[in-house]
Amino acid sequence: MSDRAVSVTVNYALNLAVAAVVLAGVLTATAGVVVDHREGAGRSELRVVGQRLAADIETADRLANAGGETVVVTSPLPDRVAGVSYTVEVEGSTIVLDANFRDVSVEVPYRTNHTVAATTVSGGELRVVLAPDAYGDGQRNLEVRR
Repeated sequence: MSDRAVSVTVNYALNLAVAAVVLAGVLTATAGVVVDHREGAGRSELRVVGQRLAADIETADRLANAGGETVVVTSPLPDRVAGVSYTVEVEGSTIVLDANFRDVSVEVPYRTNHTVAATTVSGGELRVVLAPDAYGDGQRNLEVRR
């Protein structure tokens, strides 16, 4: 008779062990999927942010071409994408946005008549301004500032 009571206890312990192993397997298998979706979401958000900034740089260029003496275009960008901070690097005719998460980076091209000064700033609200002649060549340049 006492063997039956042991059988129920052993059965219960085995069921708990099997359930724990199955749960651990499911969590392990789905962890990679969550990270992949977060990377994809971060890359998509960075692309949108980059396109918005490129449009604002091109808008500032058009205003400067129209003879604007004082040009300031505010670009209300988010402070974080996919829950992490990011940096904006303006170089040549390309904006490089880099999230501080698993090497997620996006490049967005733009076209302007004015030179845009190379700069690196953290994400968030940025301003595109027509700066004074910095190179002594008589040309005013656009700058992206935080």
